[in-house]
Amino acid sequence: MTEAPRPHEALTETLKAIFAGFHREAVRLAQHHRAAMPMVTLLLGYFNRVVIRFARSAAKPAAPPRPIREPASDTPETAPPKPSRPRKPSPFSTQFAWLLHLLPTTPTTGVVAAQAHYDLIAFVNSPDLIALLAAKPSLGRILRPICRMFGVNLPDHLRPPPRERRQRKPNPNPKPKRIIWPIPLHPADIRVPDANYHGVHFGPGNRFWPPRRKYRKIHS
Repeated sequence: MTEAPRPHEALTETLKAIFAGFHREAVRLAQHHRAAMPMVTLLLGYFNRVVIRFARSAAKPAAPPRPIREPASDTPETAPPKPSRPRKPSPFSTQFAWLLHLLPTTPTTGVVAAQAHYDLIAFVNSPDLIALLAAKPSLGRILRPICRMFGVNLPDHLRPPPRERRQRKPNPNPKPKRIIWPIPLHPADIRVPDANYHGVHFGPGNRFWPPRRKYRKIHS
């Protein structure tokens, strides 16, 4: 008697099946359009890495919650701060549904892209995935770029949590605010609009209008 697949294994197979149909269509496009070969190679390698990362992260046990950091003391630390690791720039666009706009408008490609779009919507709204995301929110980092790529609006359970803002320490010696005093105007500079004033004139009479050129007559 064969055992039923675990929820994360079934979800991994579903995600692999979504990419499989697009994989075949991408290979067919690369055969007809040689210029699309580098982009197709990047996409297929990225899809394979997404499936592997999703399977590994889903199979890991849920990590315990992180302890709350205590506020740092006023004494300076002896150890130097660790340098931040530079983030690799992504070769793909960050626009919404950029992959759908990039594909050629052929009937076969349109059907495959629409099928992947709606299959991904059903995948991210499945109850098994919602339960898995509740236990492992880190899976959202893997799925959010895929949803953006295929034009899938993020549901509430897939949105990133709001970042906690660090509270700044009050400055014991705050700088005094700079006071800008208004420039006093002479009563003669104050213009009171009268009944004949209709606003600033837009045309050659305005002082900001460029001067009129005078062309010389050329005698033959």
